Amino acid sequence: MYTHETTVRLRDTDAAGVIFFSRQFTMAHDAFEHYLDSAEMGLGQLFRHADYRIPIVHASADYSAPIRVGDRLRIEIRSERIGSTSFTLTYRLVNQHEIEVGRVRTVQVAVDRDAWKKRPIPAELRAALEKLK
Repeated sequence: MYTHETTVRLRDTDAAGVIFFSRQFTMAHDAFEHYLDSAEMGLGQLFRHADYRIPIVHASADYSAPIRVGDRLRIEIRSERIGSTSFTLTYRLVNQHEIEVGRVRTVQVAVDRDAWKKRPIPAELRAALEKLK
């Protein structure tokens, strides 16, 4: 598991004063980017040097309590499944009161950078994903 902390900003909310639905996906993806950076596999490095990409092919989110401006969130990332060409990550969002306020689930597929066809998950990425179990 990897944990990332963030604060909900005004830009993250809608006119009702709660998180705009798509921002939960953004926060989850930001947490994943921070994890990749910590594993020395940042997306900038991947885009410049790697012969593969890892696009999200499915995403879902659940909202269990209001998320408001100023809330501190802990985002916990776990590998739910690691297959031969794809992997599933789950993100648990917990506020400063230790209340689970949301969950995100993504499925990503390893593809060849040029042909954009499925390929096996590279060993270094697989190792990083294994650490999220």
